Amino acid sequence: MLPACLALACIDDGGDEAGDDDVGESDGGGDGEDTGGEGFSIPEFGSELTIIGTEADGLNAPRDLEFNPANAGELWTFNMLSHGTVIYFEPGTDAQHAEVRIDTYGAHFMAFVSSGAFGDNGNFATCHESRDEWNVGPQEPDDFMGPTLWPADLSIYAMVGQDYPPGAQEGSHLDMLHQSPLCMGIAHEAANAYWAYDGFNGNLVRYDFLTDHGPGGSDHTDATIRRFTDASVTRVSNVVSHLAFDHDTGLLYLADTGTGRIMRFDPSGATMTGTLPNNWDGATEYTGWAGGDYEVLAEGFDEPSGLALHEGRLFVTEHGSGDIVALDLDGDELDRMGTDAVRIMGITVGPEGKLWYADPGANEIVRVEPD
Repeated sequence: MLPACLALACIDDGGDEAGDDDVGESDGGGDGEDTGGEGFSIPEFGSELTIIGTEADGLNAPRDLEFNPANAGELWTFNMLSHGTVIYFEPGTDAQHAEVRIDTYGAHFMAFVSSGAFGDNGNFATCHESRDEWNVGPQEPDDFMGPTLWPADLSIYAMVGQDYPPGAQEGSHLDMLHQSPLCMGIAHEAANAYWAYDGFNGNLVRYDFLTDHGPGGSDHTDATIRRFTDASVTRVSNVVSHLAFDHDTGLLYLADTGTGRIMRFDPSGATMTGTLPNNWDGATEYTGWAGGDYEVLAEGFDEPSGLALHEGRLFVTEHGSGDIVALDLDGDELDRMGTDAVRIMGITVGPEGKLWYADPGANEIVRVEPD
């Protein structure tokens, strides 16, 4: 695996070369912009947008953002072209500052990161729009890619195992599984179990890392991987397709970008169809599943991308129009608001109940100020 700070070949059908990024810190603030909207029926919507983060902070095509549930004062952004993160501390306040964190081995373990999701146990996982273009050096894509498990502990993440070339410890990642190249979205279910949008194979996959191998290890066998073969998805190159898991109901929501639909999946009725071939990780289980309830919640979107579930409403970013759309959980549109985003993608709800979104086209993190 090559250090993430070195240039890396483009993915199969888009993107520029990765830029050079070093660990560093910067201070931020916020500039307000007025989108001209008014009279919203959704309390999270507003006509003023505050730019929280910019390229000056180290942002390099941020496509997703998540608040650390263990520390509401940390906003993590996941940057495609640096294969790493920019973490904002006390974002949106006078005390805001940012730190670039890129694991030395991020060119594999966080390659062209599309999305991130925090668990409830101090870990988080990332997915990657990559076909493994660079492992120990430039190579033809071998599709040995999938989600990676990481520690959110800042004394470990991108701090331990950073020597290169590879030795006994390859960076700070806790685990990685390799059945989903071109993975466009990820959502946490429980413990070390996550759902992934497999853009290469075109379906949903549930990954459970079970017990991780510790920072920089390579034993991937302690895991279960379940591919839901009739939960089909359609990827759009360079547009992430985010997922949201409802922990109260066990339902999974996803932005299926290629079909312009928001889908809802209930896996509870699915049954195993058998063991699948090509178990690259030697995982305890790699099986196919079918029969879950996979339904269209809403359709007619112009490249839906980001998702955030909040207080019985589903917020969708529409990459094609730049809008944010609010749906109820029956799929009815409640309201929508425009933004001035160049390429809106990831969205999340902050601890104060405000919407925040990522704009990789402008290298900005933006907060919506409710009217």
